[in-house]
This record gives sequence, structure tokens and C-alpha cells, in this order.
Amino acid sequence: MVSNEANDLMIKAQRYMELAKLALEKGFYSEVCFLSSLAAELYIKGVSLAITGGFPTVHDLREILNYIRINRKSESTIIDEFIRENREELRLLSNEYLVSRYNLGYTYVKEDAEDCLNILLKVINFGNKLLQ
Repeated sequence: MVSNEANDLMIKAQRYMELAKLALEKGFYSEVCFLSSLAAELYIKGVSLAITGGFPTVHDLREILNYIRINRKSESTIIDEFIRENREELRLLSNEYLVSRYNLGYTYVKEDAEDCLNILLKVINFGNKLLQ
């Protein structure tokens, strides 16, 4: 059973995902990437809290997943595989937490925003797999 705190984090993450989808419709592409990054972080922290009882105070998705891997040895193989297969995407989305807000020299396009949302969906789907 998922604790109230873990569930609250995952619900908040889903709300940020919905806001990211609205931002995409409005053409607010950098905001889509920021919201996708935030949603992915909160969702995987909710998963971590549900299955390990805690989560690290970092923003990097790979570090949060490694925290789960260290604390849940039974999940280490599938977590290692997910990180290995999605390393670049996880790095990109983790970096968007800061880059999308402060990199004024880059203009985000629709494809960037769609990529961020797609990575978020991968993270959520993987988180759900860990919860099963």
C-alpha cells in the first residue's frame, strides 16, 4: 500500500504533467520542459517513498533511481537497465529543472517540449512498474 505522503507526491506530479500539456497547447515550450522535469522528479520521489520509506533531496532523476536501487536490492537489475537504456534522456530532463528557466540564449521549439513530455511519461510508466 502506498502511503499518503507518497500518493500526494505522485498526484502533485500528475497535476504538473497536466499543466505541462496545457503549456504545450499554448506554445509555452520551455515551461513544458520545466514542468515535465518537476513532475518526473516528484513522481519518482513518490515511488521512492512508497517502496523505500524515503527519498534523496536531489533533483537528478538518475540519483533518485540509484537511491531506490541501493535501498531495494530486489529492484536493482531493472533500475540499472532503465538507467542504462535512458541515460541521456534522464540527464536531459533532470537538467531542464534549471536550464529551462535560466538559459535565455536558447529558444525552445515544439519538438523540445514534446521530447520532455515523452521522457516524463517513460519515467511515470517505469515508476508504476516499480510499484507493482
